[in-house]
Amino acid sequence: MEEYILENDLRLIYKHTDSELSSICISLNAGAGVENEKFGVAHATEHMVYKGTKNRTEREINEELSNIFGFNNAMTNYPYVIYYGTLLGEDLQKGVEILSDIIINPEFGENGFKEEMDVIKEELKEWDEDVDQYCEDNLFFNCFNNRRIKYPIIGTFDDLENITLDNIKEFYDKYYFPGNTSIVIISSVKFDIVKEIIYKYFLVWKKKNIIQEGISGPGNKKLIEYENPQKGTYSNVRDGIRACKVEMIFPIDDLSEKEIKALRIFNQYFGDGVNSILYDVLRTQNGLVYDVLTKISNENYIKLYKITFSTSEENVNKAISLIEGCIAKLDLLQKKLDNDQIERLIKSFKLKRLFREEQSIILAKELATYDCMFGDYKIYINEIKGMELLTKEMIFQVGRKVLKNFTTQIIERA
Repeated sequence: MEEYILENDLRLIYKHTDSELSSICISLNAGAGVENEKFGVAHATEHMVYKGTKNRTEREINEELSNIFGFNNAMTNYPYVIYYGTLLGEDLQKGVEILSDIIINPEFGENGFKEEMDVIKEELKEWDEDVDQYCEDNLFFNCFNNRRIKYPIIGTFDDLENITLDNIKEFYDKYYFPGNTSIVIISSVKFDIVKEIIYKYFLVWKKKNIIQEGISGPGNKKLIEYENPQKGTYSNVRDGIRACKVEMIFPIDDLSEKEIKALRIFNQYFGDGVNSILYDVLRTQNGLVYDVLTKISNENYIKLYKITFSTSEENVNKAISLIEGCIAKLDLLQKKLDNDQIERLIKSFKLKRLFREEQSIILAKELATYDCMFGDYKIYINEIKGMELLTKEMIFQVGRKVLKNFTTQIIERA
């Protein structure tokens, strides 16, 4: 792994691969989490940079991206926005040139602005058609008062109606600059050549004094205040569903890096996969669910451990009660777990992570977003280092710490 910081403060991270494919991920600390007034402007900005640049029309952008990328996309999350894709190594320079043009030189013209906002409104209508998303959106809305995640990344209909082109220009001017950006390239093209390519197309991007501007960029950690979710159980109804959807969340914003590492192994035991405690209790022993999913969302502005499942209306309370019973029995579960099992859990976690990283675009995304969020991509790499030093006591201490406070959302049939 190699890294380099350009004179304009843009951060470049490079990893060599023997593959003919190269992957690029450009991550900016310009996600929905930094929005203050009109929610959805970060996502709208991501859309609008593709509408045309000083050098290309929207049609030309779409055509050129399609011609050289096997995969390319952009995504807005609460902590970041990313522009990423995979292409042949021989086309790396062209790919970097196109993406740099999109990010550095957007026109933000009136032409197509209204139509694009209409597209985003349609996207919002489809947003909650996914029952999992609908459940989480209701949960966040019900249990938070002031956190940005109370509302969807994409924004609200009222805000989308009122977002102007000036709002997008202001957001872009404030958050799109090199010191707020991390670029990861995974390629067989040598690092010196990659560095020259990045210099050629990104050094023209003007530097901004982020301390003076009061903005956090990669390497400049900003204190984020995390309102605790209100404890309790919330229930909403929805038409057109056959089973109830349940999500439980547990705050993890006060965990250290070491504790997050321990939580990942605890989750392997407690909630991840068909050998987990939750799967065994909910499905194997009681037949209440088809599957139960857990997720550690350690991203900035989110910081939650999640448990989700679907079950019939008559089984909802029993399923939740069984999960609470598993939490209450953590001391007993700890006694039953031996060192050989811990070794297998660590091995399983490493295997799953390394398997995902075989897709270079996944690794590029993780490295870029960690660097953007936490100011150091090595935090991602170090998550699988030293896991053999974790003891059973450390793993379960974190499990008890996390699982003591939770909030539950139920989506019932209308």
